[in-house]
Amino acid sequence: MEQKEDALSLSINSEKAMIDMGTEIECVRCGTRHLKSDVRLGEENNFYYYCSTCIQLGRVTSNQLLYFEECRAPVANKQEINLCWEGQLTQAQQTVSLKIKKAMFDKTKLLINAVTGAGKTEMLFSGIEHSLKHGARICIASPRVDVCLELYPRFSSVFPDIVISLLYGDQTVPYQYSPFVICTTHQLLRFYHAFDVLIIDEVDAFPLVNNSMLQYGINHCKKQQAAVIYLTATPGKKLLNTTKTGEIEEVILPSRYHGFPLPSPRLIWQWRWREVLLSHFNLSKVYTLLESEVKQNRRLLIFCPNILWMHRFEQVLMKYFPHKNISAVYSADSQRNAKVTNMRAGTIDWLLTTTILERGVTFSDIDVMVIGSNHDVYTEATLVQISGRVGRKATHPTGAVYFIHDGKTLAMMRCVKRIKKMNQLSGLGG
Repeated sequence: MEQKEDALSLSINSEKAMIDMGTEIECVRCGTRHLKSDVRLGEENNFYYYCSTCIQLGRVTSNQLLYFEECRAPVANKQEINLCWEGQLTQAQQTVSLKIKKAMFDKTKLLINAVTGAGKTEMLFSGIEHSLKHGARICIASPRVDVCLELYPRFSSVFPDIVISLLYGDQTVPYQYSPFVICTTHQLLRFYHAFDVLIIDEVDAFPLVNNSMLQYGINHCKKQQAAVIYLTATPGKKLLNTTKTGEIEEVILPSRYHGFPLPSPRLIWQWRWREVLLSHFNLSKVYTLLESEVKQNRRLLIFCPNILWMHRFEQVLMKYFPHKNISAVYSADSQRNAKVTNMRAGTIDWLLTTTILERGVTFSDIDVMVIGSNHDVYTEATLVQISGRVGRKATHPTGAVYFIHDGKTLAMMRCVKRIKKMNQLSGLGG
């Protein structure tokens, strides 16, 4: 559990880190139950149990206590809160912004089902400002570290008077208590009844979706009376079912803030793309397409179905396009953050990636290519999110999306159908 400064605390409480359930032992931090025989350590007369599920956050054992503090809420307006944002919301955004503000005040649940590039972050500003002024503690969590790394500087710039904590696995800066936390969903397991407002960005993304441990963290990190705001462009069936039963209110925003339609993917058939693009690349449709991209001086985000194939294709591209600055990134890449930063800065021309960059990152003036879009790694939601990387900036609201395939899949067709439906709802055609 987290530690807070003494000046803010009412009292320090503790509880056993693990609960004895007979033949099982339950971890209080992550809620996982284990057979005792699977997680027992130590000697016969001096043994204990540990949790293998959340061990990446530090080992929790049955002979330990978890400490937590009930924190006194700050007095409203005790600290100056300045929202330093000169932008202006569209009428549609303003409507959603007011819904968010009301949900935060009423401490209710709300799903913002908004297309990629709708400006979800900006629609949060007013509600967060109001909540901070009234002493609320706020957390924005996402399953993707790239999302957190993009959100942190944006919120830091618009709320310069507030200390914002950024928490993720590789973070080296020591944690300190703050009224505003941005973190990965794994880090929520470190908090207990801490937040008045919890915002889950990209709620349908891996590894959060269908992960019982992370769902446990969401339920336990917030106060019993708290607002929960879910943000996504691709809500799953389970989440949508909660809106049908009235458990969660849904707000749909089908248009992007700059008024341009979502880019509709162009499906390009390439016979046996796995082999052809590596061994006979110069004879492929992709080579011809990339030559056209070179003539137009277009930057590219190129999605590949797996790491091994991606690296082999990277070498092929570097051979045929030596004048281009080409790089590749994947989840365990030690240079991952640096490469994303360089792509954002425009110093990388073509960035190959796995699905780790399917959402939550914004690059200006790019086209997107999905190699092997018929591979089973690409779900409907993944393809929709990937398509949404194009045309996100008002200065560059358009771009091309290419699906390279050797056979159409249901996911591909549903992706195209969903994009056309949102464009129709926004009045921008199919």
